[in-house]
Amino acid sequence: MNRLYRTTLGIIIMGGFTFFMYLIVESSIFEREHSILVNVAQLNEHHYSEHWQVIVTTLEMDEQAKLQDFHVYYNPQGEVQKLSYEVVWRRPGKQDFIYYYVDYDLITSNAIVKKQKIEGPWLQYDRSIPVKYFFERLDEMDLRIMKPNNDDPIRYMRIHESGSRMTYAIKNRMKYRIDKDQIHEISDAQLPVEGYWLSVCGMSQDAAPDFVSSCEDRIDYVLDARMSDRK
Repeated sequence: MNRLYRTTLGIIIMGGFTFFMYLIVESSIFEREHSILVNVAQLNEHHYSEHWQVIVTTLEMDEQAKLQDFHVYYNPQGEVQKLSYEVVWRRPGKQDFIYYYVDYDLITSNAIVKKQKIEGPWLQYDRSIPVKYFFERLDEMDLRIMKPNNDDPIRYMRIHESGSRMTYAIKNRMKYRIDKDQIHEISDAQLPVEGYWLSVCGMSQDAAPDFVSSCEDRIDYVLDARMSDRK
């Protein structure tokens, strides 16, 4: 009886250990880093939506995945110095999400993609902007006119509120709405404005190569702005 018990217990332990190791290996394979060949051009010649389609096809994901963060650093001449963004995708019929971090290696012309599974819920997911749509809008814009309130050697653009549509109501700050390749000033009297909030900051040359610095000379921009009735 004791021998049967020990044998059964050993089988259970070995089975549990094997399953545990399987989960580790599966997770390691799933989360392995992907390197995708892309070419980062000038700020206005980058073709963001085309690059996104390459990543979608390579990783077999939904092109309507949602943007959670976006960072691009560039100089006044429009030369991209660093580009990265974060994406979340809810798999059809699943309760979990897949998080992607995409970081462009400008030296090797590769997009380095890291991913991991995240358990739901993801509360802001439905409010966040689809990556495909955001990049299509970037391709329409003249990004060179989006600049900080000074002639800083490095410019830094990012999206706020995890890419969610939000109500912007910050007074006493320079702010514009984006209309394709043009920008139009938003006055305090026109607030609040609903849309996707971007900002562009200035950074000194000392911020490179790590690009860690405070946000100076910030100007805010609202994409897909819905103006209030106030004048």
